[in-house]
Amino acid sequence: MKFVSFNINGLRARPHQLEAIVEKHQPDVIGLQETKVHDEMFPLEEVAKLGYNVFYHGQKGHYGVALLTKATPISVRRGFPDDGEEAQRRIIMAEIPSPLGNITVINGYFPQGRKPGSSAQVSRKSAVLPELAKLS
Repeated sequence: MKFVSFNINGLRARPHQLEAIVEKHQPDVIGLQETKVHDEMFPLEEVAKLGYNVFYHGQKGHYGVALLTKATPISVRRGFPDDGEEAQRRIIMAEIPSPLGNITVINGYFPQGRKPGSSAQVSRKSAVLPELAKLS
């Protein structure tokens, strides 16, 4: 299976880049980060025309992730289990069938790490790590 992870930095502004990735690599799974589009505005039809099942978890102007799969997923989860309404939309997961059995694909856009004490980014990143551990 072929996987591609791509920080698209604004899906609606760069559909041509996604099309080029599909044309060149023909991946089975594509994880997009920084889609920067609220779920209600996600360009579902345009992306689905590329031949993928499309799942997204986004918010306007910031963050947002999407998962595109050739195989139909068994299940899809958006966000961490303890996320509230105001949580940043940074993670999406799917269990998909593969020749080796079902696999779980996690696509996330994680806070940038910096030196401890240098910014709020470190505390956000530190908060994400225990949430990731809960997924196993």
